[in-house]
Amino acid sequence: MVTGWPIYFKDKLIVDNLESNVGVATLWMPKESVAGELVSGSYSVCGQLYTKRGLNPMFRNILANSLIRYLVLCGVDRQGSGEALKKFFANGVAAKSGGNGELAGWKIIGDDEALLDKELSLEAFELIRKHVEFFDLRMKPLGEVAQFVASLKPKEAFGETQLFAEAESAQVNRFPSDMSVFKVKRDLVSDCWLDVLKVVNRFGAEIPGMYGKVKEVHNLCVVVEKEDPQNPKLPEYMKFGKNGLESYYKGFFNKNANRDETYTYGERIYYWDGIDQCQIMTDKLKKYPHDRGAMAVLWKPHKDNFPPQNTQVNLSGQTKGWRVPCLVMLLGQCIDDNFNMTAVFRSNDMYGAWPLNAFALRSFQQQLAKDIGKNLGSLTTISHVAEIYEIDWDDSVKTVAANDSLDRTCSYDARGYYTVKVENEDIVLTFLSPDGATRLAEFRENGKKPKVARDMCAYVLRDMLISEFGASMDLGRQLAKAETAIKLGLKFEQDQPLRA
Repeated sequence: MVTGWPIYFKDKLIVDNLESNVGVATLWMPKESVAGELVSGSYSVCGQLYTKRGLNPMFRNILANSLIRYLVLCGVDRQGSGEALKKFFANGVAAKSGGNGELAGWKIIGDDEALLDKELSLEAFELIRKHVEFFDLRMKPLGEVAQFVASLKPKEAFGETQLFAEAESAQVNRFPSDMSVFKVKRDLVSDCWLDVLKVVNRFGAEIPGMYGKVKEVHNLCVVVEKEDPQNPKLPEYMKFGKNGLESYYKGFFNKNANRDETYTYGERIYYWDGIDQCQIMTDKLKKYPHDRGAMAVLWKPHKDNFPPQNTQVNLSGQTKGWRVPCLVMLLGQCIDDNFNMTAVFRSNDMYGAWPLNAFALRSFQQQLAKDIGKNLGSLTTISHVAEIYEIDWDDSVKTVAANDSLDRTCSYDARGYYTVKVENEDIVLTFLSPDGATRLAEFRENGKKPKVARDMCAYVLRDMLISEFGASMDLGRQLAKAETAIKLGLKFEQDQPLRA
């Protein structure tokens, strides 16, 4: 046994008698609950095994201490880690190859998910299977588990201590996500853009495109709340100034009267076969601000769904002369005295085109709001395919790195704000409307109850009282401090350190 054993996750394990031969894995059952029932001195270590990834440190710890001759499994198996362990002892492992035929790791035979570290040898795994007895007591009463553990007879160590090289840290190219409906909400286009670039670079899948590879996510929803298109905020990192923006406006709203281009957005909004869709939206919203049909459609199914006939196809797969709009729909709706607008893109270059599009759409929205006598509300863009071209990957990452900050993580929650107080032994959590005039909800719980802060957070989630991650994280901190103050006899004040 090496000095300082266990060498992996020692702070997460309950260590009892290092001369014992028994390791206990409790799966999702709290290790404290199991260890509290075990006879003192009857086991070496007791710890949880939440996921299959936990098998690697478990096996490494066993190989570093050959006194472990018994492995007892108990508790509730919610992630299949217990079943994977059972299959390991029953079936063993087989090599799994990487893309170039190299050893990527070891697969448990009969389990398609668990991947064991390639740094461990096949002989080491077989040594564990041969010399460590496995007992499956999942869902058994704790009293029965404790009695069984205490009944196990002492054995000699099965061999020498074995240590293996650490697993290589895998480079994260894409973070896991559900790949649909990402939301960004900021006051200004420039602030939104930094978050947009972060989302696509962090979660985007790499796929082939007509102009090289792209990173893309689906259904990226961006809400711009307060940008004034007459006085746009254009920090240097936007890479265009007001003159460039004015020039883009002219192209965006060009009605293409001379047919110089295949199409323009302006043409399809203002002059679709003689129809001015903007004027129709204006007329509808003037008469009835809540009209569900205040919209402009820019996609022509009878034309845009089909490539031109008898044309060349480039090597990229794009048909020569076939250009179809990325912006496919505009929708307007009034809430109270504000005119809100949504723009739907089938595909959107989030690095090169989105910020310019957002400013142009904001200008269009402002003019329409003025024409119908409403205030300028929020602009929402929904990009079904939100992408960044390979040529822009490096620069988009550098742009975010140079301009992001922790200050940007603090954002206003449109659903309101909260106060946390301690009254005698009670925690009092109150939610108020953004203007503070209306009490939305109040929760009162005895601070000495077990896990009371967790339960109060669950109330808030249940009633959907918070929409911003930052606000929810802060609330968790405040409630945890309030619970700690009551249980330790300290003084609590929201947003302040605890005092004696």
